[in-house]
Amino acid sequence: MKKFAKLFFAVMAMSMSVNAQNLKMEVNNAPVEMIEVKGGTFVMGDHNKQNADALPLHDVTLRSYYVGRTEVTQKLWTAVMGYNNSHFKGDYRPVENIEYDEIMQFISKLNAMSGVTFRLPTEAEWEYAARGGSMSKDYVYSGSNELAEVGWTGDTNPQHTTHNVANKAPNELGIYDMTGNVWEWCSDYNGAYVPGAQKNPTGPKKVTWRQARGGGYSHFAYWNQVCYRDLRYPSGKGNGLGFRLAMDASKQNIKGMKPADEWYLTKAVVEEKTESASARPNRIEEKDIIANPSKDMLVGVWQACGTGANGERIYGVNFKILEKDGTFVNLGLKNRQNARFGLGGYGTWTLEDGCLVETIDSKSSNIFSGKSNAMELTLSDNGNLMHIIWVNTATGARTDEYYEKVK
Repeated sequence: MKKFAKLFFAVMAMSMSVNAQNLKMEVNNAPVEMIEVKGGTFVMGDHNKQNADALPLHDVTLRSYYVGRTEVTQKLWTAVMGYNNSHFKGDYRPVENIEYDEIMQFISKLNAMSGVTFRLPTEAEWEYAARGGSMSKDYVYSGSNELAEVGWTGDTNPQHTTHNVANKAPNELGIYDMTGNVWEWCSDYNGAYVPGAQKNPTGPKKVTWRQARGGGYSHFAYWNQVCYRDLRYPSGKGNGLGFRLAMDASKQNIKGMKPADEWYLTKAVVEEKTESASARPNRIEEKDIIANPSKDMLVGVWQACGTGANGERIYGVNFKILEKDGTFVNLGLKNRQNARFGLGGYGTWTLEDGCLVETIDSKSSNIFSGKSNAMELTLSDNGNLMHIIWVNTATGARTDEYYEKVK
């Protein structure tokens, strides 16, 4: 009898966590799924007090609201807008390569089609939901202290692409991908935190930059913390920037949707097929690796700038070591985004302790000014393959490795 009672209450708890007040609807056969975030008070900012942009810590009280269970998918975007300019195509991948004004147009059309008043989350709403709301366990990332469990990021994503939503673990509220995959627009303008307790803050008055949160598929652990803040120009867009919906917990909005007894975006719908690392063309098995190569051992170095629609690696020759004297020549670094590191601006490259180290000029006028990132290099003994290990300089962890042909 005791076992039956325990099982009964466990099943009831699971049922309540799914049903609760979570909601869903379809728009032109495209799912919209919303998670209830019950109002409460939380400490906003960097709890470890290491990121000056996420300080001072301050109490924020929020009323109840709803936030998207997933990032807005390309299927939903296309159902509303009739086009899809995303770089990494896929119905259930997050939509990206869109401007802020396009998102406003999308929301306006979606509201007219659905009768529900959707919007973007405020930055405070975004962080509270990412932290798990009233169920928060104070994780560093959204749903875990283990980045690989919850996010597609530069540390955990060797394909360096976006992925179908809801393929990693959810956070405490059942929300997916609030760490990694794509950065997410918030409704706030970017500005310094204001000390003191706040209620339902909406950010500073109009300034140039908008707020983005959550990290992305090509950014490392530091940028994927739930407290990390990024700023984006409203007309800026890229293949790593998307959004998720929010809405007020009004009677009209709740009435306009269906209770989520079960989800449309089940594992069977969104699950991706993965291949082992050994099956990928860039994962060549190699033996006898030479660590800490000298300049005369290094023939040439290429940086992977992205991945094509079919998964092939697309190269951009951003830098090269000359064969004759081993000196560096920067090619195209000026005013170009360094996509693999997520850095930009003027930079210099040096060979230090077997690593290529990029140092961003302190006068670059961006948030990465004066910072460095490193790529550790080893060379196979036959000189035909270069073993590249990307190093997260914020944590010192080796985050990814592969072999590249050296010509």
